[in-house]
Amino acid sequence: MISKHDCIGLTGDTEDINVLLTENKLSEASLVFPNVNSIMIPKKALYNLSKYTSKPLLKAVDPKIEVAVEKCLVFLSNLAMTYYTEDKWKKLYSGILHDQSKKGNNNTCIYPKIVDVLTKGTSKGAFIEVNNQYYEGESRKYRLTETYLKAGLTQYTIKDSKLIQRLNSIYYTRLDTAIKNPVCRNLISIYPKLELPTSEELLAIGKKLVKEGRETKRGKLLTMRNKHSNEYWSDYTNRSFVEDNIRLFEFLTSRGFMIPSEGDDKSGHRVVDSFTLMPSWIREQITIGGIKLRERDYTALHPNIAIKLYGGKQSNITHQNVAEKASIDIIDVKQEHLSFFNKTWKGMQKSPLYQHYQQTEPVMLENLRKDKKKNGYKVTSRKMFKIEVDIMTEVIQHLNSVGIQVLYVYDALLCEEKDRQVVTETMNSTILEHGVKTSVKIESPVQGETIQCKQYRLDEEINLYEVLPAMSFTIEESMTIICDFDFSKMQMSELVKYIGKQRKEQQYNDYNGVRITPEHIDALKTIIAT
Repeated sequence: MISKHDCIGLTGDTEDINVLLTENKLSEASLVFPNVNSIMIPKKALYNLSKYTSKPLLKAVDPKIEVAVEKCLVFLSNLAMTYYTEDKWKKLYSGILHDQSKKGNNNTCIYPKIVDVLTKGTSKGAFIEVNNQYYEGESRKYRLTETYLKAGLTQYTIKDSKLIQRLNSIYYTRLDTAIKNPVCRNLISIYPKLELPTSEELLAIGKKLVKEGRETKRGKLLTMRNKHSNEYWSDYTNRSFVEDNIRLFEFLTSRGFMIPSEGDDKSGHRVVDSFTLMPSWIREQITIGGIKLRERDYTALHPNIAIKLYGGKQSNITHQNVAEKASIDIIDVKQEHLSFFNKTWKGMQKSPLYQHYQQTEPVMLENLRKDKKKNGYKVTSRKMFKIEVDIMTEVIQHLNSVGIQVLYVYDALLCEEKDRQVVTETMNSTILEHGVKTSVKIESPVQGETIQCKQYRLDEEINLYEVLPAMSFTIEESMTIICDFDFSKMQMSELVKYIGKQRKEQQYNDYNGVRITPEHIDALKTIIAT
């Protein structure tokens, strides 16, 4: 059972679902989400709890030993995800633990007695360890002991009807909460359409990617484990193992998908589900109607959000232009941009990006430093995530209004091929409205594909996000032109006048606009209807 608080707080009263779902939608959901009585637990946990654990301790949890054992197993299932994370410690929120273990309407707090059982364990050792420091939101950190981490996971079906009712109540509360969130509601709509690869297919694909030298977005080298332990590789922390990735995929999908869940203020209310937690190379294999989904994501979104938040002077930062100006390898720039603005101030100063931003954006850096000093270093990530979520929510709401559902992965959307252009245009126009000067990455042609654009009359409305790439302008050049206009939709005649003006002005030495080449002029002529 994946607790909503893998990274998210449970809010709201427990109640049966009562809004927005038709019977048809409920039947779809039943095919997607797992039965609440099916949980993943450490192997040997059931046997050791039933045979070797102190009976008086178990009876303090519940007078019926078998029910007490199942409540302990539900607690352990909250830690199942840590089999697939580097950090084996996980915060478990007291409110959720209480909801999972209490008896009906009786509010007596049972979960501390469960913790007592699991920490004292058996003569062979404890089931869990506890970090007794309280964290924000009334939570402690827990982790499975090495004995049970090494054992692996197994599926267990809960038998006690009262406990199943309790978990059902939690389930419907989460589903009810999810449906009220536009991003989650969109995900629930697209889940029934998704076609997933088999584990066997993924193994073959993984082997091929390993031969090609595939790396993850965080720069880890995809590697076949071939039954070796981590210690077989001296640099195992810099590797991502195909077999481990497939096991995570199975965990996230084999019994149904997670109910998508909205995060709290710390995560900017980002939504988490089975697909945001899935390795990207596996997510790439998802299809609808046998056709792979196409990913649309923004270029260097967080650096451009930081510019907006902290008064920077640049616009349309890209990984490429930072790499060129700072003389840093572009792969290193991409990896650093993932975390640079979220670090402590001292951590930022140690980053290879720090000198570049100190030279190009000293005011922005100083504003950012003051904010971190006053409000804690995590304030930057909270603010940036909030803007990201606001943008993506607005994009998804518009797409849903025209009958398009998308798979959400933080600052990226996966869509059907037929919807690619609409999704791209919606993302581009929405982010500009939010004052963040970047756009969706322009794809390189695939298998002979060329960027095409229809012809327009001079009095016809055009979208610059569609027209400029067709004229062979780069993403940086396109954003500069769009920023010059301060909007993206206009008549074709206005673009023609702009191009003519820029072409004339670039003859002067002080010209600093986009360079207009004969190729741009020829491309413009081809898209004007005669």
